[in-house]
Amino acid sequence: MAYISKKSLLTAYKILSHNTSSPSSQGATQFISAIRYLFALDRFVLRYNKNCDTKEKEDREQFINYVGDIVRIDGSYYTSNFFTDIKNEKDYKVGSNFFSVNVVKESIANPAVVHDFPRRTKDAALFNVQNGVLSINKAFYKNINKYITDKDCKIALAIWLCRMYDFSVSEIGASEIQAILSKYYTTELLNELLPTNSDFTEYIVKYGRLEISQEKAKIAIKEILRMFDKENSDNTNPQYYEYIDIITAIKTKPFLLLAGISGTGKSRIVRELARACWDEDSIEYKAQKPKNFEVIQVKPNWHDSTELIGYVSRVSGTPVYVIGDFLRFITQAWENLDIPYFLCLDEMNLAPVEQYFAEFLSVIESRKSNEDGTITTDPILKKSTEDWYRVLTAELTGGNETLRNRFLEEGITIPQNLIVMGTVNMDETTFSFSRKVLDRAMTIEMNEVDLYAGLDSKYEHIGKLNSDMLIGTAVEGVDVYADNEEVCNKVLSYLQAVNDVLNGTPFKIAYRTRNEFLLYVVNNLPYNLDEKGNEFSEDEVIAIALDEITSMKILSRIEGDDTKIKHSLLESLITTIEAQLLILTGEEKKIESISVAKLKEMKERLTLSGYTSFWS
Repeated sequence: MAYISKKSLLTAYKILSHNTSSPSSQGATQFISAIRYLFALDRFVLRYNKNCDTKEKEDREQFINYVGDIVRIDGSYYTSNFFTDIKNEKDYKVGSNFFSVNVVKESIANPAVVHDFPRRTKDAALFNVQNGVLSINKAFYKNINKYITDKDCKIALAIWLCRMYDFSVSEIGASEIQAILSKYYTTELLNELLPTNSDFTEYIVKYGRLEISQEKAKIAIKEILRMFDKENSDNTNPQYYEYIDIITAIKTKPFLLLAGISGTGKSRIVRELARACWDEDSIEYKAQKPKNFEVIQVKPNWHDSTELIGYVSRVSGTPVYVIGDFLRFITQAWENLDIPYFLCLDEMNLAPVEQYFAEFLSVIESRKSNEDGTITTDPILKKSTEDWYRVLTAELTGGNETLRNRFLEEGITIPQNLIVMGTVNMDETTFSFSRKVLDRAMTIEMNEVDLYAGLDSKYEHIGKLNSDMLIGTAVEGVDVYADNEEVCNKVLSYLQAVNDVLNGTPFKIAYRTRNEFLLYVVNNLPYNLDEKGNEFSEDEVIAIALDEITSMKILSRIEGDDTKIKHSLLESLITTIEAQLLILTGEEKKIESISVAKLKEMKERLTLSGYTSFWS
């Protein structure tokens, strides 16, 4: 017996994670979905010499099995992106995400129409669908190159597909891989996938020869997570474990309020998050202020955006744009799109946020996810044909003509790697937040104080953060629903129950909050280990995430006296949230709810003073 070793397979897995520039993005997941369906269909047609009719039970079951052979890791655990999004579904979500929705469902509703799959990627169809029947179109095989562009990724996929097969040879090369795969896939498909001998030789030089094992490799989920620094060698989660709520909130929406008493390290944590984006031996990590961090002190006299964005001055007679610090930082972020850039607005509510930050609050709602995984916004400073704008763009970009041309054509927009975090103290010297601000921001309280913290190191040891962990590619619920339908339906069921309690109050939630709930929970799915390396079930992860974002997005909006907020409302919320979380976890895995604890605190405050709010 001669099988490809676990080491060689994990190497191939990691190479496949680099098939796109952002392996955790929705685009990466869609690419892998398309690839797995094409290979499964090709194998089905070769085996049975017929098209796959998804209306037939036997056809559906066999197709699902073939999909599993492509993405299965262990039992029903499978990868959706060859990165860290590892799921546990018996049908690999083929039933809920492919047969029941998408183009297959539409083709049954319109049986006379021949549909291309996928439809999202222009001129890159892989097969046809008509009346629920999946059929090969050999002219489309060449399009596989639009989904797997790198030759190393092609070789890695070929190696991964061979992981369960016995080679019965002393050394595995390109010809041996071809011989194995030709038993299961058509020549036409393999011609687009398989490497030349020289390509394979280059692969071996870069990554090492394919090692052989006497037994089929059994890959544990923890081994994959560890490979991507999701676990340390001592079976504990990396240091960023305690910051997962902040990290996930940022990825959900890059506008976050850190609230709490003065001196709890709110500004410091923003700086340290920026620092954590660099390697520990780098200049930026060791710098007092990494280049991807900027702090702006909010002043009480700010009532418009001139201090942040700037303004056109006509004092000299010739219009000149006076550049604000925020605008300069936006430009710096545009010049380094692969690095998250953190802007800290310190003591953000010393002035009315909705006044001095009006342009940003408007623009943040214009975010749109593009097919290539990028996110664009409306301009925060519109383009102009006047001379002052041409001078401004030249000064900002400093010779970067590509960026300047972008600004000249589109105006100055918010780059997707820009993260705005405001520190908030709630006392008699500050302004309360309007509904407009709270609806557009994520909110996290930081009131816990560890007096021993920060005494053993000058830096916060967060652990290395990469851009995929912080920069999201999804903006609305529709961007994640199709690939996470079952999870999203659980979120919607929870939200509906909570919204029923809020019905008739000004705190009832709508589509913006719904979208943020869906994004937050889906973004939280990879973080399925506790601080000791113990694995949570998917429902436990969902429950924890729902509890966190309930506090962030629903409770933060509840404020008023006892004429507006009744004890019965808070009691009903407590009961409903407890019951809904219990449905997910069961009594044995019951979580300690932060939102329920906050509601009890708010209820007590209402009793004592006749007034309550989220803010401590």
